[in-house]
This record gives sequence, structure tokens and C-alpha cells, in this order.
Amino acid sequence: MGGGARFAHPRWVWTYYGGWWPEPKRAVMNTAITFVGIVGITGAVWSVSADRERRLMYPQNWIPSMLWAKEFHDPQHVSFWKEQLAKEGREWIEPIPDSMKSWWPLYRQKEQK
Repeated sequence: MGGGARFAHPRWVWTYYGGWWPEPKRAVMNTAITFVGIVGITGAVWSVSADRERRLMYPQNWIPSMLWAKEFHDPQHVSFWKEQLAKEGREWIEPIPDSMKSWWPLYRQKEQK
């Protein structure tokens, strides 16, 4: 069964998954290294993107980036947005909705004395 016998192939060709027949000695390790690299690069790009994110208009509905965007957590930005919304006759949207407060790991409830 299969495509026939293995044929001669150039040994100098390298791929992380093992070339023509994916049975390399370190397949799991190569896959883990690749996965860590992809996650690291994605995290770095996301971090730079989140730091540079700016809202020129207040969103009409809740959006996920409200969880990490500085405009929705910095008191100076929050007061600016609330003034702008009051002028427009709109309401402030909480960055962390009540439905998420019970399970969202980054939400810190203020301790009541």
C-alpha cells in the first residue's frame, strides 16, 4: 500500500518537518519550537498594536479592545470621553460588561470594607 518504494532524494534539503518522509528524529521538538516562535511573534505584534491603538470616535457598541485599550481605563481619557458623550447625548459603555465580571481574570473587584 502507498506510493511505491522510497526514491533517492537530495539529503541537503532541510525542512523542519522532515522533508519527503516526515519521520524526523526531533519532529515533536521542532513542532514545539515552531509553535513557541509563532506565539512569541504574535504576542509581540499584538503588544505593539495595543500600545499604539487610539480611538478617534467612541464606539457605538461594546468592542473587545475596550478590555485593554488605554482610553477606557485611564481616568484622564475616561473623563474626556464622558464629556464628549454628554455633549452628544450618549451613554458611557463599561469596558468590562457586568456579564464578564464574574469570570474575566483581569477584572479586580474593589474590596468593600
